[in-house]
Amino acid sequence: MEKKQGKVLVLDDEQIVLDSVSRILEEENFEVKTCHAGGEAVNVLKEGGFDILITDLKMPGMDGLQAMEALADVDPDLSMIMATAYSTVDSAVKAMKLGAVDYIRKPFTPDQLVELVNKVMEDRKFRFERRYREDTFDEVKRAISSTLNLKEVLDLIVQGVVKVMKVKGSSLSLLDKNREKMRIFAHHGLSQNYVEKGPLDTSKSIGESVMSGKHVWVSDATVDPRVQYPREAMREGIASILSVPLLVRNKVIGTLRVYTSEPREFSDDEIRFLNGFGEQVALAIENARSYEDVKDEYETMRDDLWEFMDRRGWL
Repeated sequence: MEKKQGKVLVLDDEQIVLDSVSRILEEENFEVKTCHAGGEAVNVLKEGGFDILITDLKMPGMDGLQAMEALADVDPDLSMIMATAYSTVDSAVKAMKLGAVDYIRKPFTPDQLVELVNKVMEDRKFRFERRYREDTFDEVKRAISSTLNLKEVLDLIVQGVVKVMKVKGSSLSLLDKNREKMRIFAHHGLSQNYVEKGPLDTSKSIGESVMSGKHVWVSDATVDPRVQYPREAMREGIASILSVPLLVRNKVIGTLRVYTSEPREFSDDEIRFLNGFGEQVALAIENARSYEDVKDEYETMRDDLWEFMDRRGWL
């Protein structure tokens, strides 16, 4: 059975409207329930699982605005659409204040209704994904704050990246003392064969871009000439790669990468989140500088990181 696109509650005192909206949305694979009155809608909403409310403005008894207020108390995350033949600026403003994400004027065409509901569902999906990323990012930060062991912190970061970004894998690489090669210090979701394929050359196209402090996106890692190990990427099942630079005191010290198994573009919001994890790497290294009693000077600490990790058998 095909998965439903979403669950919609329709509130209107006219049966012809309820029947019409139900037919249109059910043909688009939405699950639809209908109600004639606000009180009835409140009871139905308590069943849970609804994504969108479509409510008329003018109804006897509890009108649309009152219904929205009552329904928002039951489910604050409900995405609400106001449908009305009496659309005014005043009623639209009141609806938005009560949580309506949009409105549609009666009479509307099936295409207008479907387009709006799909838009609201996409916005809802984006809002929940962003909340999930923020919540997971906060979890990772709390976990990081509970340990000062550098290896544990870096492992937590790459694990958190995979969870938050919903990607195949993630790696964290740091520069050697000559700033010519990058070597993976932590990884998650990648095979050992891929991790040990060899160091990354900073003179290559991706390395050059990262070294200048820019993020780099590769759509197809198996054919892109900027990728240093395309055959290994193909064997690993890697499609797209996103790299962001790791900055400590405004200097690039390495890169944080995510890998996908299917071609994927990343939004500005996702790139900002990945950069946020990069900031956690910088903080971890700064903390490790004092906790692990490495040399006081930052430059010396950065140069010693490779030896530092090798000495503890972490590589």
